[in-house]
Amino acid sequence: MEVSATLLLLGWVALATYAQTVTGFAFGLILMAGVVLSGLAPVSLVAILISILSLFNCSLALYRNLGNLDWEIIVFCSLSGFATLIFGVWTLELLSGSYVHWLQLILGLAIIISSLMLIVNPLPTKTRSGRLSFLFFGGLSGFMGGMFSTSGPPLVFHFYRQPLTLAVIRDCLLLIFAINSLQRLIIVGVQGQLNLNILGLAATAVPIVMLFTWLGRRYPPPLSERSLRRVAFLLLFASGLSLCVSALLKA
Repeated sequence: MEVSATLLLLGWVALATYAQTVTGFAFGLILMAGVVLSGLAPVSLVAILISILSLFNCSLALYRNLGNLDWEIIVFCSLSGFATLIFGVWTLELLSGSYVHWLQLILGLAIIISSLMLIVNPLPTKTRSGRLSFLFFGGLSGFMGGMFSTSGPPLVFHFYRQPLTLAVIRDCLLLIFAINSLQRLIIVGVQGQLNLNILGLAATAVPIVMLFTWLGRRYPPPLSERSLRRVAFLLLFASGLSLCVSALLKA
């Protein structure tokens, strides 16, 4: 990757990190949409980069902070997520060749649906959902994680409907995302897709992630949480729509 392309990619990493810090979501979605729209790298490479950075972020956030975990939920979501994650990685490989425009269309639709899900504030139910629901949403999350390394939206939507404390929701999601990222990295590593170029790019991006995480916490924009969500929604929706239009023009 040329220096100019690398700098632009790191710019997307910075924007995605800052957005994630001030809104609590959308790192992978913004990074994936921005890089693919810019034509900087294929979906498969960006997905690996997101997995590495997400694993780093989640591990850092959970370091010495494991007291709020609900292990039953984590096990069910992680097991079903692993099965569908493998299918998601296989689907990505299948579409990355001659069907790349269909891959871009699916990515655009996934980002549009995710943007709609992420602006909804679901009211908590009085009783916790059954195990099958966690298996289902864990599986859906795993498939998205396998294809695009963006496993967040389905689980975020489902978890915030549960009668759980915010601390339990936050830490359970972080650990599930970390497990999902680790599983994906193991799969692509066995396939031989991890190389020194990708690892070097990830190592270069880590300081950017740390810096813009700090900036997001220290200097958040002077907007309400509702306004921030609207800005993130518009950014994601516009990115997803652009990807869909571009894919249809190529078809």
